[in-house]
Amino acid sequence: MRAPATARELLPPATEADVRAAERALGRRLPKELHDWWASCGGGLHPVLPHGYIPYRPVGSVSAWREWSRRHATGPQADVPAGSPGAGWHPWFVPIATDGGDHDLVVDLRPGPLHGCLFAFSHTWGVAHPPEWEGLAALLGGVADALETGGRIGRYHPATTRGGMLIWKL
Repeated sequence: MRAPATARELLPPATEADVRAAERALGRRLPKELHDWWASCGGGLHPVLPHGYIPYRPVGSVSAWREWSRRHATGPQADVPAGSPGAGWHPWFVPIATDGGDHDLVVDLRPGPLHGCLFAFSHTWGVAHPPEWEGLAALLGGVADALETGGRIGRYHPATTRGGMLIWKL
C-alpha cells in the first residue's frame, strides 16, 4: 500500500540525545524497541497507527507522561504485573502515541511477563485497558504486514484517501 502523503507527515528520526533526555525525565531506561522506533521515526503529525494513534516524539511522550502523572496521581501498585488492567495512572506507563482525544497508547514498563506490552489509557476515566499488543515490535510488525497485504491488524485494516493519506478502517 502506498500512502505518500502520510510518509511526509512522519517526523525525522529522534537523536540518541533526545531519547536519553526522555529517559532522564521519566526516571527509567526505555526498552530497546522504543529506542529503535524513535531512531527510525521521531514522531508524527497524522494518525499512522491503528485506532488513529499519532506517534509522540520523545519530548511529547515526556510531556504527556508529566500531564497524566499530575492528573492521575495514584494508580495500580508496582507489584501488580505489567499488562494488568485497572484504574489509575502508574509512573511506569510511558505514552508513545495519542489519538488526539481521550486515549494514549502506552508502554507498560512494570515488571512481569508482559513487560513492554501496549495498551490504551483513557484519561477521562483514568483506566488502563487490557493489552492490545505484546510490545512495540508486535504492533509495528502487524502494521507492516497489514500495509503489505491489505490485511487486518486487530479490528483495523488500512486504506488510503484520494490524497494518499493512510487511514485505518474498522
